[in-house]
Amino acid sequence: RRPFYLYSKPQITRNVEAYKEALEGVRSVIGYAIKANNNLKILEHLRSKGCGAVLVSGNELRLALLAGFDPTKCIFNGNGKLLEDLVLAAQEGVFVNVDSEFDLENIVEASRISGKQVNVLLRINPDVDPQVHPYVATGNKNSKFGIRNEKLQWFLDEVKAHPNELKLVGAHCHLGSTITKVDIFRDAAVLMVEYIDEIRRQGFEVSYLNIGGGLGIDYYHAGAILPTPMDLINTVRELVLSRGLNLIIEPGRSLIANTCCFVNHVTGVKTNGTKNFIVIDGSMAELIRPSLYDAYQHIELVSPPAPEAE
Repeated sequence: RRPFYLYSKPQITRNVEAYKEALEGVRSVIGYAIKANNNLKILEHLRSKGCGAVLVSGNELRLALLAGFDPTKCIFNGNGKLLEDLVLAAQEGVFVNVDSEFDLENIVEASRISGKQVNVLLRINPDVDPQVHPYVATGNKNSKFGIRNEKLQWFLDEVKAHPNELKLVGAHCHLGSTITKVDIFRDAAVLMVEYIDEIRRQGFEVSYLNIGGGLGIDYYHAGAILPTPMDLINTVRELVLSRGLNLIIEPGRSLIANTCCFVNHVTGVKTNGTKNFIVIDGSMAELIRPSLYDAYQHIELVSPPAPEAE
């Protein structure tokens, strides 16, 4: 059948091992961002290598459970989480990141319906510029995600008011995707540990720092020198260790992008006006990014060899 995706399981393993090596000596969870690629076989392989999962929808939550991920290594993100999905997360013991006032209300209700206390982290917007495409920047002050730091006390008071429903275990931030300058992770971590210090001063026993945001990849296949997992972790290692925290990271495309290719066949060529078109059997149904926001997609001619191709 065609078109098809071709994956390298050994390369996926190597990518996971690079993060594990970088995290040596740090209590941590490698939370794979399922939105990067939700192929069930890939999820099962990542789970077998000890990864957790980062979820942004009820479908991803159910997929993670189907793939056998440890629920205590799963983190439910998003600013539009549905009540029924929050109930499932509560029943399974998944961590939930609080994104807004109404999100907190829904989490409380989910706890009451399920009869389970929910482990929550507060998603604080650090207002750090990730210097990426604006469509994938999530940590600046005008982002729809997270809570503003000036509202932190209100959320702490609400958690205190619901001791049977909520257990505050940490703080979360998310900077964006395709990040190529790891110093912004340190900038965010400095702010986040200060918030954690304040949260602890108010009597909360928080032990998790969840820093979301993914490393960039060499989209242009131009030999770009990009930061490695070791570069990333080294920017925050001492801060995490100094507070005795568990670090949750959320890699997505840096775990999977260089492990696969999308194989198409040319069905024909045509010309309209002054423009030539190569028509293939793949479409934006399988690869939407170029059409969605003009993202670059690297293309290679595999066969026939280039000298023979017109």
